[in-house]
Formats: sequence, C-alpha cells, structure tokens
Amino acid sequence: MKTTLKQTALCAAIALAAAACSAAESAKRVDRDFLVKLMSIQSTSDNIPKVNEAVEFVRASLEAGGVHCAVEEDADGRRALYASTLPGKAMDYLVVVHLDVVPAGPEQFVPRIEGDRIVGRGSYDCKGNAAIAAKVLLDLKGRASVGVVFSGDEEIGGLTTKMMAERGYVAKKLVIVFDSGSYGAYYAQKGNYYVRARMRGRGGHSSRPWECDNPIDRLVEGCARVKAAWPKPTEDRWCNVLSATVVSGGEAKNQIPDYVDVWYNLRYIDEDAPDSLCRLLEKEGGFEIVEKRSSGGPMISDKNDPEIRRFLEARRAKWPAKDPQLGRMLAMTDARHYAGRGTPVLISGSCGAKAHAVDEWNDLANMDENVEMLEDYFSAAWLSTLR
Repeated sequence: MKTTLKQTALCAAIALAAAACSAAESAKRVDRDFLVKLMSIQSTSDNIPKVNEAVEFVRASLEAGGVHCAVEEDADGRRALYASTLPGKAMDYLVVVHLDVVPAGPEQFVPRIEGDRIVGRGSYDCKGNAAIAAKVLLDLKGRASVGVVFSGDEEIGGLTTKMMAERGYVAKKLVIVFDSGSYGAYYAQKGNYYVRARMRGRGGHSSRPWECDNPIDRLVEGCARVKAAWPKPTEDRWCNVLSATVVSGGEAKNQIPDYVDVWYNLRYIDEDAPDSLCRLLEKEGGFEIVEKRSSGGPMISDKNDPEIRRFLEARRAKWPAKDPQLGRMLAMTDARHYAGRGTPVLISGSCGAKAHAVDEWNDLANMDENVEMLEDYFSAAWLSTLR
C-alpha cells in the first residue's frame, strides 16, 4: 500500500506527540541521584550536625532549581527547612516530611537499587517521601501554591515541626503529612501519653523475704488489677489502648528492692483518657505516679472536608484498582503539631515497607506515581483559581 505524504506527516505528528508525552512522564520521575545522595547522609535523630547536613543538601538542591527556601533553627541548633513554589509562609497546601532517621549500621547508608526498589535506611521513612516533595516543588514552582516543611527530629518527637508551625509555616486549605504511607490516607491518629508508676514496698536480703514487703509482688498484682479495670479494645481498635512497656528496679540479684517502676504507654482518642489512667493507677493499682510525658493529643480531621474528599478522589483516580480509602491511624506522626490550627490534616505517603528494619525499602514506581498524583492534585487547584 502506497503511503501518502499526508499520512506520513500524520504518523510523524503522532510519533512526536507520543515522544512528548513520554518525556513529560519521564520528567515526573523522582530524581534517583538526589535520593541516593540524601539517603547516604547519616542523619540519625541524635546526630544534629548530620541532620543539618541533610537540611542543607535539600536546600541547596531546591534553591538551585529556583524554589523559595527558608531555614529555621531551634535552641539546640537543629535546623528545619521550608520550601515553597511561591514566596510566603502560608501556601494553600503544606506537605510535611522529615529528614531524620532511626539509628542504623553504616552499611544501611549505602543505598542500592534492586529492580524497582530502592533499599536502605530512610528509603521509606521518610527520605523517599522527601524526594517526592522536592520533585513536586521543582516541577510546580510558580504554577501552584505549595509549601513543604522538611523537619529534623520526627523520630524523637517532631519539635522542629512544631517550631515551624508556631513560626507561621502553615496551610490555608490542607496539611498533608507524607510519612510512610498507603494508597489511601488517614484523617485521624491517636494521642500518645506515657506514665511512670511506682510501687513501693520494704526491701531487704533476699534470703529472708518474710522480713520484707516485696514491691515486685505488689507491682504484679497492681498491674493485673489495672489490666482488668481498663476497657478491652474494640473490634476496630479505634479506642483508648493501654500497654505496660518497661519495668525497672532493684540493684542487686540478692536484694529485694524498696520500690520498682513500670512505664505505661497510652494511645488514646478521648481527651480525658490520660487523667482517667492516672486515677486508675493510683486507686485500683495502688501505684504512685512519679512521671508523666505527653507526645501530643489525638488528631481528628473532618473526613467530609471538601479538600480531604478531593485528595481521596485524586488517589482513587491514580490507583483505581487499589480502591483507596480514608482511615484512622493507630500510631502517631507529626500531624499532631498541625492539629487544631484551623486547617484539616491528612497523613499519606508512598508505598514501601519495612520502616526501621534492616531491609527497609521503597517502591520507585509508586514514588513516581505519587509525584504525578500530587502534581495533578495541586495543579487542578491552582488552575481553578485562574478561571
């Protein structure tokens, strides 16, 4: 069959369009070199100089690409980075990621790509998500209203995230905490509370226990009473959950101590749960409360908020076969530091696995898909303001 000039031109146009689409899709890939270099920095939470090195690496990379950046520092010299597509502290959307990681051996800071996975400390929690956020900023600068907080101590409390929120780095419409993740998103998470309870007795030589009042025996009995009195978990686990986590006391193997301590960890949804726990420990358990620590209260956003629904629909459009849903997280993230500030908060992220484990990994294809999904979501909002 003879090919006409018109047909040849049409085929060429189709080929050019396909090549342009392919180039556009490729352009949305997470920068592998950037991610590998970021993961190579041993920014464990306790190593402030290395955390700051990670912050400066990200800042330099983004500023070189024309992204607006600002670095803040806390009283200990630990830094956090804010970067945005437009100048200003308050964008329509704020993404929160962290650059600190849990401790690991030096071999885990040598990232390796295995097929469609990147393996190493921070690949999933949370430098992979930081790389996604950086790519979105570079692609959308001047064409969307997006800010990103790159914090430096999420694994040990997230006070740099709290600092950034208090210094005015906020969102007008939605805060998205990108930390590990799933195909869907979480609109709520539990509060986290710790109590150190002490059981006193009367110590002495372990060869003459009848002369003592062994606080270890009393602690076991007290813990049993507390466990019996505390409500059992509901089927969906969205309730106040109590766990005894650390027991300590005694100085010698042949000595009955004068007291022993037990730490309780409460993951809660009711604001009055910490006070209820302390009363229970004292009244039913017979304990003395010697220390209390709070990591923050529960975060519960309105799952019917228009921005939350739009975010969910954007994820469903990207992964229809996965049927993304809104859920409630049993653990805790830095989302708590943006709770109660007048803007809904969501938790999501890329779909890797084995966070904090020696074989932690992230899915590179899913990371690229998250870049596409976020850019579509933010761009649609931006275009709607220009109409």
